[in-house]
Amino acid sequence: MLKELELYSPLVTKDSYLIVFDTVIEDMPDDFFPNHPWGKGNNPKTAVWEFLKKNDRFVIDKDIENKLLITVAPEGYLRCVR
Repeated sequence: MLKELELYSPLVTKDSYLIVFDTVIEDMPDDFFPNHPWGKGNNPKTAVWEFLKKNDRFVIDKDIENKLLITVAPEGYLRCVR
């Protein structure tokens, strides 16, 4: 996921979004996905966190997340600010 963000992000223009789904995996119980190669510490949300450490063009847009009743993308709505 991190590599995808790095490759795709240069194509995103100011005030547009990168939306990363399945960030909810980080917030799920450890045993919720027992047969998958991802889980806490290795999932789309942790890729977002790593991506944002090195890229100041994007910020997490909590306004979108807060308008939704349910989302599989908490902290996954990334607004391009530059």
